[in-house]
Amino acid sequence: MRLKLLLLLAICMLAPPVLAWHAQGIVYCDENGNGYFDSEDTPLEGVKVIVVADDGEVFRGTTEDDGTYYISVRDTRDCYTVWIDPSTLPVNAIILEPVGSFTRFCLKGKTSWVNTDFIIDCDGETELGCWLTGGGVKFIKDPRMRNMGESGPAHTWGGNVYPSCDPDPSDGGNWNHVAHHDDLHFKATFIEVVRCGNVAGIDPGSESPVTPFNFIEFEGTGTLKGIGGNKVDHGTVYFFARAQDHNEPGSKGAKDGADVDRYFLHVFSDPDDPVGSTLLLCDEDGDASTVDPKMITGGNMQLHISSCDNPPE
Repeated sequence: MRLKLLLLLAICMLAPPVLAWHAQGIVYCDENGNGYFDSEDTPLEGVKVIVVADDGEVFRGTTEDDGTYYISVRDTRDCYTVWIDPSTLPVNAIILEPVGSFTRFCLKGKTSWVNTDFIIDCDGETELGCWLTGGGVKFIKDPRMRNMGESGPAHTWGGNVYPSCDPDPSDGGNWNHVAHHDDLHFKATFIEVVRCGNVAGIDPGSESPVTPFNFIEFEGTGTLKGIGGNKVDHGTVYFFARAQDHNEPGSKGAKDGADVDRYFLHVFSDPDDPVGSTLLLCDEDGDASTVDPKMITGGNMQLHISSCDNPPE
């Protein structure tokens, strides 16, 4: 009996440890541009990494001093999206890999973990440090009611993104969009700011309130459901949006289209094929592969920099 116990103890000591199901990786500045981590690169400490399950449950972590992160998830076969919070990167950083600030993975079969490294260009030109409030409306005549001469709002939207420059409340804010002609309601459940910047060919900044930027781009996950008798439910969806803050339509700038607020939204089901899986699009030319915001016909969207720790000069 004693021999059996000794053998059992030896086997247990040799067996590999059982690790919880998790996502892991490293976030670093690619100093030499070779696309992989080596002794010349700089690991980034304190970067927030968020993992979102397809059903909306959120798991969070922060990189250590060696740039690594380890985030436990559910011990089940599920699919997730792992995000990096751009606001916790150096001010001028651009995410090189994965393209954008997120990537999707599934734990299935014998796989209980995934490794996702984020490669950063820490000397890029992306400007961060703003947040968004307000909303708007786009009126357009409904071709299905042309004979009746009726018109109405095609899209209405609004809420807040990163209120007070803080990504934590309500997982990045509260943003809703209703596509009236399609009887669809989009609600963002997780929001990340991609960047803040200025539209080429337009005077930089905005005046109400005064900020050094005139656009914000943000992305994340949400839900897309039918309204007004439409029973469709697309479950968890992905989105990318841009809001441009120039002047509200009722201001003196309304005589010049370049000076009126603009808005773009693309909602899709497959992050590996956003254009091919388009579910909802608010865009000037109807092409999901390009960002062409619509000029709003009512409302007001406002960019802010108050409470932002490091708005660029």
